[in-house]
Amino acid sequence: MHCIITTLDVLNGSQFSVAFALKGLRRLRLSRTTMHFTQIHDVISLMKSTFHFFGVWHSGDKATVKEMRIKLFYCIYHSLFPLSVFIGAINSGKPDNSIFLADISIGAAVLTVKLWILVWKQNEILNLLDGVCVFSIRSDDDHNRFNDKLKGFMKFVFVCAIIACVAGSLGSVILSLIGSKKTLFLEIGYPLDYENSGRAFWTATIFLVTEVLLSLVVVIFTMIIWYFLFICSLRYEVLGSELKDMGRTSKKGDANMTKRQAHIRFFGDLQRSIDAHLHLRELPNDVESFFADIFLIQFGVSGLCICGSIYCLAFDISDNLLERLIYIFVFFYYIAELFMITYFGNEIMLSSNRLSHNLFESEWYDQPQSTKKCILIFGEYLKQPQELVIGKSYPLTLETFTRILNSAYSMFNILKSFQ
Repeated sequence: MHCIITTLDVLNGSQFSVAFALKGLRRLRLSRTTMHFTQIHDVISLMKSTFHFFGVWHSGDKATVKEMRIKLFYCIYHSLFPLSVFIGAINSGKPDNSIFLADISIGAAVLTVKLWILVWKQNEILNLLDGVCVFSIRSDDDHNRFNDKLKGFMKFVFVCAIIACVAGSLGSVILSLIGSKKTLFLEIGYPLDYENSGRAFWTATIFLVTEVLLSLVVVIFTMIIWYFLFICSLRYEVLGSELKDMGRTSKKGDANMTKRQAHIRFFGDLQRSIDAHLHLRELPNDVESFFADIFLIQFGVSGLCICGSIYCLAFDISDNLLERLIYIFVFFYYIAELFMITYFGNEIMLSSNRLSHNLFESEWYDQPQSTKKCILIFGEYLKQPQELVIGKSYPLTLETFTRILNSAYSMFNILKSFQ
């Protein structure tokens, strides 16, 4: 009776009353015998161990003085990377090479910002991992589908990590050693004359190699950001499947339940789905607010970075095959950085948009009138898909991805006119 009164009040109330009424359905608690608990994936746990191994993260509840010094050293040390590359772009006598170095310096600056967040926001990241990635799934089929998709995603992440590590580490070493003349694979601004001094050359090479290795640690953190968005989209898919299966059971022992018991089961499933949806809407918002600065910076500089990479490839400014491979890797890295976050943001929007359709695929038509009213209200509430918006202007969707690519192409045409 309380649910019916609340529902009728909602029909004449505001949007706030809708949410309040949906929460009012929490009074009924029914339990499921089947429950699967998902944990943080082993690959992500391995990445966390990598952060601890390099000293980017501290091991205890609070960082010791020594650990704080290591963290501060990493932040200052990596800040020298974009600065040195930018100085090299200014001092370079070749305009084409200056464009490439400026392109690298912008990407390195973004990595530095990510490193600062990774170093100083450890506890927030861990709490976000527990909140987003640790949850329960009631259905065996949903759990199996979730694991299959997660397994495929982790294979992709593992391959990306291997490619990044191989290309970054080998490229930074091999390009510096090939040829008779001592040259660095990036003509950075360096205080010592590494072209005429062997000791200066090796110190500059060590500087570049260590900076690249530290950048690879940040690239691993980027893949964890993908993991956050991917899990949010999968949780919406699981919720959609639960909405379709409300009131249904595969147990033979429940085949003889009365119609009233079936209605109670459906209403209990509806209540749990509403609870899950109210909680789930908060999780992508938490991810969005935490990484909003990173996403906004990436949207701001991705067009420039992609434009510079296209210029290097289109006019073939490299001297050998290995340099061309590096340019190709940099180009695909910038594309992947932008595409992955917009793709998974788009998946969150699409999977949340399908919830209303999933709701009405259930056996709602056989329910009492009071339950139908709750379903209609909940269905109207579900018609609002969750869209992550960065900087109040840039939705995290594939449409934004295409807009940035179009802007990069326009900038490339302007740059090409100066040839």
